[in-house]
Amino acid sequence: MSPYTRWLTAALLSVALFTGLSVWLVHGLVSGSDDQPHRRGSSLRVGFAIEAPYAYLDARGRVTGEAPEIFRTMAQRAGIEHIDWIRLDFANLLPELRLGRIDAIAAGMYITPDRAEQAAFTRPTAIVRTAVVLREGETALPQQPVLADLARAEGLRWATVHDAAENDLLTAAGVPPERIGTVPQADRGLRAVAESQADAFAISTVTAWYLVSQHPEWPLEVRALADAPAGLPAFVFRREDTALRDAIDQELAGYLGTEEHQLLVQGFGFTSDEIAHEQP
Repeated sequence: MSPYTRWLTAALLSVALFTGLSVWLVHGLVSGSDDQPHRRGSSLRVGFAIEAPYAYLDARGRVTGEAPEIFRTMAQRAGIEHIDWIRLDFANLLPELRLGRIDAIAAGMYITPDRAEQAAFTRPTAIVRTAVVLREGETALPQQPVLADLARAEGLRWATVHDAAENDLLTAAGVPPERIGTVPQADRGLRAVAESQADAFAISTVTAWYLVSQHPEWPLEVRALADAPAGLPAFVFRREDTALRDAIDQELAGYLGTEEHQLLVQGFGFTSDEIAHEQP
């Protein structure tokens, strides 16, 4: 082998080794699926959808709400120094998580059996009920409706957030699918009722009260469903990222129900009945 050939072979080998090492380092730093994705100094891409008061943008454009603020605190305590917030429509959160384009979801997403098969949830951060937003004076539903009343109100056109738990709730209550229309985010559902594009909007009680309070110009009212099952919002991670999920969950165990937690979420309209406490 000539000196030139030996030099070229060595150069190519060096390039190959350097490239492989670089790919390994980049993967280890950003993949979020390594053995210690929560190691100190790391960053996370966290998806959220606009649904106040769970998650929304304040007047300065900062991501805030019950879910982002709790997540920030838990992430900091777990040693995560930076969060890149990624805004998505609610229905796109789980698909983007499974594709690896985000590392976690902080958006008030309820734990359901179907979702639990697709992703890993922390313990719940709240306990909330379902409400219906109607135009004032709507007589198709009683003032204190129960699930059976939803199907009996045959003339109502319903709105829900696309892929939200309320879709299954309405269907299980007997509302025909053709009378349920979906919107990409909660404020669109509220507007749909205000502008008579829909007659009723099913959403969590805390969201219903918050949105209606923000629009006093619209003659709307909130009626809570007396017998609806509790919704349990939580943070969501890829199923393979159990170390990251466990790190955040461990921090939640010592935080939920504390005075600090209660003061935080009460500022977003959560009542004492809707505040989750530490759970084993």
